[in-house]
Amino acid sequence: MTETTREAPARSTDEPVSMAGALNLALTDALSADERVVVYGEDVGPLGGVFRVTDGLASRFGETRVFDTPLAEAGIVGTAIGMAMNGMRPVVEIQFDAFAYPAFEQITSHLAKLRNRSRGRIEMPVVIRIPYGGGIGGVEHHSDSSEVFYAHTAGLRVVTRHHEPERIEGVVRAKQRCAEHAERRQVGFGRRTDDDTFRGW
Repeated sequence: MTETTREAPARSTDEPVSMAGALNLALTDALSADERVVVYGEDVGPLGGVFRVTDGLASRFGETRVFDTPLAEAGIVGTAIGMAMNGMRPVVEIQFDAFAYPAFEQITSHLAKLRNRSRGRIEMPVVIRIPYGGGIGGVEHHSDSSEVFYAHTAGLRVVTRHHEPERIEGVVRAKQRCAEHAERRQVGFGRRTDDDTFRGW
């Protein structure tokens, strides 16, 4: 796939936007701006995700760029690592925080370490979005807050934003090496700049 990047369209900050809406705008902009970006995970295709964050993306960008996966979290993250190693920019979604436990090895031992292990020759521009915490009345596996495991892993950065949905668009669009972004009920990766804002793709 050839590398193609375009500027994302400017957004009005006057209109209120929900967290899911801001994430959807960010993903739309990322997919529009760079054909190396793919979005995949559990029910993110035609359904639009359990929280409708990816609503409409599959119909707009096609099933080769926005697609569903089996319930195989280690495979989802492992595939993202391989794609990133080959120049892609995968954005993957794990439905709920505790569902990510089977992918823990991939995230902490491989995704977090490959850039350092290769002395910077291999970039890992991977975004992993994971809803976490309570608030939906979910039972086990649907209300964990295991982001602390990732926060204490060298090579990953966990950024949580459970408020300020107007800023989340920039957070998700952030260019990253190997850093995890988490916002209450939705997660993605981002790299912090000196002024506490996020650099866009």
